[in-house]
Amino acid sequence: MQNKTFSFMILAAGKGTRMKSNKPKVLHEVAGKPIISHIIDKILSIRNNISIDRISVVLGKESREIKFYIENNYKDIDIIIQNNQLGTADAVLATESTFKNYKGKLIILCGDTPLITSKLLLDLRKLSKNFRLGLSGFKATDPKGYGRIVLNKSNQVSTIIEENDANNLQKKIDLCNSGMYISEAKLLYSLLSKVKFNSKNKEMYLTDIIYIANKDNIKIGITYNKEVESLGVNDRKGLAMAEKEMQNILREKAMKKGVTLISPETVFFSIDTKISKDVHIEPNVVFGPGVKIGEGVRIKAFCHLEGVTIKKNCTIGPFARLRPGTILEEYSKIGNFVEVKKSKIKKGAKVNHLSYVGDADIGSNVNIGAGVITCNYDGVNKNKTTIGSNSFVGSNVSLVAPLKVGSNALIGAGSVITKDVPKNMLAVERNKQVTIKKRNKK
Repeated sequence: MQNKTFSFMILAAGKGTRMKSNKPKVLHEVAGKPIISHIIDKILSIRNNISIDRISVVLGKESREIKFYIENNYKDIDIIIQNNQLGTADAVLATESTFKNYKGKLIILCGDTPLITSKLLLDLRKLSKNFRLGLSGFKATDPKGYGRIVLNKSNQVSTIIEENDANNLQKKIDLCNSGMYISEAKLLYSLLSKVKFNSKNKEMYLTDIIYIANKDNIKIGITYNKEVESLGVNDRKGLAMAEKEMQNILREKAMKKGVTLISPETVFFSIDTKISKDVHIEPNVVFGPGVKIGEGVRIKAFCHLEGVTIKKNCTIGPFARLRPGTILEEYSKIGNFVEVKKSKIKKGAKVNHLSYVGDADIGSNVNIGAGVITCNYDGVNKNKTTIGSNSFVGSNVSLVAPLKVGSNALIGAGSVITKDVPKNMLAVERNKQVTIKKRNKK
């Protein structure tokens, strides 16, 4: 017997005007990743559990930025344009030419739900074993703003009432619609052909297919998910709520892996942060995208890391900024008020205080003194600084790149170094000190 196949349809054609932004709503980020990307990645994550034929995203005709993002970050994602944007039912109808002859099941998702889980998706799939049409619902602590799912006397789904159309009794219902459905393709488009325009909003509601199906004696399945999994981002407040919930998820995940968070609510991760056990993180630390952290690392308070790889037993901060392209090898140390950009800090090296290291290769056991600057930009190009192992750079030194300093070299404090320094040599550049007797005041 042939396995059932499924296709996914993500509705992302909404204008998102409540975001008050020039950026499309679904490209706003949660935990360092666009909302639409969270949804696509969650679908892709269950490919071993479900046979997926295709993934389609429904966009408005002016959604060029979203189209560009998807095409540049994913392969084989269909873009379907909803020309008139006359509601959610109209958005699904825009896909009819793509799926009208499809023999598998269609799963319809909202494009603004970054906290959707694989369990929710797989639970929808399970409904297809017993129902031709199904939906996902949740019990809300405060149902205001949600569409209400109305059950009949047999606890079967009978209809969905939108908030604006609900009477006072219906508004007390706490079972709410997540906006996610599964249906046979032929049945879906048959039901959609009977949906009429809502007289108040001049739109076609996708929720009306539930009422029509019930009227046609089609049994409707329902699966229950957590409210947070259906959290939709409609405005900046919703974006902040989604970020808060995502961070709680990521913090709990980190602590379960053996990470110590002294003040969890003040630490912010990106969705792709990779962190090993026995890492110790003090308060007010922010992880941007692309961070990998090895075992035994200690990150002190008020640090910002993005696009860096930190190997075992390093120490960072407090008040350090590590920028993309930086690699810290084992037992290296980055101290307070230090910025490192696109540099490799090798085993046991130390950059302790008030320094900037950019486009550099710092050898093992090198000591970089306080106030050292690699002058890597000449106004046109970024140039590289290389320092050999076991060298010592004194405080307030300016290293003017391109520059090579050999191993076991010593650079005197206050120097401006513009020429290469061979290994085992001392380099000093400073004016001769002049001491003049002070004049007595008259």
